[in-house]
Amino acid sequence: MNRVKTTFRSLKYRNFRLFFPGLITSQVGIWIQNVAISWVVYSLTKSPFMMGGILFINTLPLFIVTPFAGMVIDKFNRHKLLLIIQILFALQAFLMAFAAISGHLELWNIIPLGLFLNITAAIDAPLRQSTYVLLVDDRADLSNALSLNAACFNVARLVGPALAGVLLSAVGVAWCFSINFLCILPCVFLVMMMDFKDKKSESVKNKSIIEGVKEGLEYAFHSQQITTLLAFAGIFSFIALTYPLLMPIYTTEVLHSGADTLGWLMSCTGVGALCSSIFLASKTSLRGLKYILCTGAIILSSGFIIMGLLNHTLYSCITMFFVGLGFTSAITSDSTLLQSILEDDKRGRIMSLYSICFMGATSISNLVAGSITQFFGIANTMIIFGAILLLSTIMFAIRFCHLNFKSKIN
Repeated sequence: MNRVKTTFRSLKYRNFRLFFPGLITSQVGIWIQNVAISWVVYSLTKSPFMMGGILFINTLPLFIVTPFAGMVIDKFNRHKLLLIIQILFALQAFLMAFAAISGHLELWNIIPLGLFLNITAAIDAPLRQSTYVLLVDDRADLSNALSLNAACFNVARLVGPALAGVLLSAVGVAWCFSINFLCILPCVFLVMMMDFKDKKSESVKNKSIIEGVKEGLEYAFHSQQITTLLAFAGIFSFIALTYPLLMPIYTTEVLHSGADTLGWLMSCTGVGALCSSIFLASKTSLRGLKYILCTGAIILSSGFIIMGLLNHTLYSCITMFFVGLGFTSAITSDSTLLQSILEDDKRGRIMSLYSICFMGATSISNLVAGSITQFFGIANTMIIFGAILLLSTIMFAIRFCHLNFKSKIN
């Protein structure tokens, strides 16, 4: 009982209790939408290269908007920003549902709606990450809040793709987008009910956006710990987050199956990720996180290589469990270590850099993965990516051994 209480200790705070369930429902909806979009785009193009190119175009706003978003977050009230972002997510979901229901869902509207979604997400990711410190009254519980945030995403990753597979097979894409809209609405109302103070540094409030961005970059690049964690996030995400792009192709070309099998594969990833999140949430200190980070990256890279060698649905599902386990162990540990060493008045800007590394690298890797898959096939692509990540992880493991991560959370 005490173990359970420790694992979910951040839920004793009212603001976190309000934000947590809304986040789960909205993320379930977004995963349903993401799987449906991947399936629709591949069905329309039948080209891995085109699929990667479209996803690359849709994520370009991350590079343009996110650096400035961090300074906006450090400068303005985060509660109001959170509410605006949730409303924009709901609007994008409504427009996707409307296009699908009216029978006009084509590449010409998928691309601009994808751009709209990613502009919003470019602000949401660093905003959400930097707000958790305000949702827990005791800063010592920040690492637990971040782990439960990861658990929330992984519950969504477990439930969302499975529902998407069922819905795509049974009733079609219009239902997927409609349910996404309905899932986001509770988050809007729960954020409205939250009440937390967001004190801003006078020096930050008086700086221009450009000056603030420059200050954040200087702060990041003068810290070996921050630059190493950001570099790991970028390289790891470049490889690891290609799997939503690769899985529809893998399901079709290697397993010769449909949307239901895709849903199972993605859900197995979610189960593994959820197990890792719960384990990390039960930890009460930062001790050992850098070793968990490296172990998770090794497990994921090995999973990619094994997937490239398999052509059996059951074994692929088991392997994807370990891919999810490794992914969350590595990326949650990286994020937690980073948040623990940041100064509060620069948190938004550094987390915006983290978002660029985490999600921005994915936009480039989608294009690269699509191109490699086009020429070398899906199985060889997964083996190549897994081998590159394994070698990179060994290099980072050596680097982490020589770094100390002293927490600034009191």
